[in-house]
Amino acid sequence: MRILCITAKDSGVGYHRLMLPVYYLEKTYAFFTDVLSDEALSEGFDILLINRFAPGTSLEQLIEYRNKYGFKLVLDIDDYWYLDTAHILSSVYPTQEIINHIKIADLVTCTNEHLWNEIRPLNSNVAILPNALPYGNDQFTDVREKTDKIKFVYTGSITHEEDLKLIQFPFKKVASDSSLRNKVHFQLCGFNDAGEGSAAIWHRMISNFTCGLKLGDVRRFLPVTEYMNFYNDADCSIVPLRGTKFNAMKSNLKLLEAACKKIPVIGSNVEPYSDSPMIKVNKQSDWYKEIKKVTEDSIYREEKGLELFEWAVSNYNLFKVNEKRKQLYAGLKM
Repeated sequence: MRILCITAKDSGVGYHRLMLPVYYLEKTYAFFTDVLSDEALSEGFDILLINRFAPGTSLEQLIEYRNKYGFKLVLDIDDYWYLDTAHILSSVYPTQEIINHIKIADLVTCTNEHLWNEIRPLNSNVAILPNALPYGNDQFTDVREKTDKIKFVYTGSITHEEDLKLIQFPFKKVASDSSLRNKVHFQLCGFNDAGEGSAAIWHRMISNFTCGLKLGDVRRFLPVTEYMNFYNDADCSIVPLRGTKFNAMKSNLKLLEAACKKIPVIGSNVEPYSDSPMIKVNKQSDWYKEIKKVTEDSIYREEKGLELFEWAVSNYNLFKVNEKRKQLYAGLKM
């Protein structure tokens, strides 16, 4: 089985949905590039694997390539193609382009049942391959460093500004409690002000998560092959998420990441997180209550972290998911 993957080397989605799974997949050969071309395809591949659409290549050109080289097109979908109106990319997102690619793919893979239900009317050959991690391998180990405070982390991008607004007022309560404030450290990870207008968004997110740096600090983004270092000295992950249709179709990757380090997650009790053993927030006052409990009760903190780890390893182990991935790819008639 020879696989050609098209993705940018710094893409988080490409890393988790294409690069990492294929790297650990039993195969004959795989090649990764960010440009689809005759030069790359002339080496001969059984499968062309892309996420959402092939950047820089029109649908017509993609079909021409398939007819010429005889590969099977596997399209991976990890997000809903209709964005919330509040999403920063809603006005420029290539919704119709993604739909058109779904329709012509030989196989579509997605992360959960919600997406599966939306894809099936467009392409009946669709299967669920959840996000999964190679626990104990690469950067996904339980190596951790202890600090003198209980550290809460959030990792993300400017697309999560609306989600971080959920914790704005509860975190002000944390900041106003001097006995609690002196025991905790909040760290916002992934800061990247390279894009136009992104600096202003980041500063609003920093204000919400750290109460204007009163509760903690900020770490700049890391390459996708190193980003798990954000969790190395963390004691708990914070995962606020608005309960919308778009968000319900996201994966639970943030929980799987925290599970690598056997640390708990305090998160919004909405899909895709509601069926997990994370510490669930049902109302705004829960944020303060659970942060205080995690900070002051080390046994509770360790038990919830271990519970999350065991759940993730049982259900989202990349080696198990890759067994299904291999069967799906092999089932395509070459």
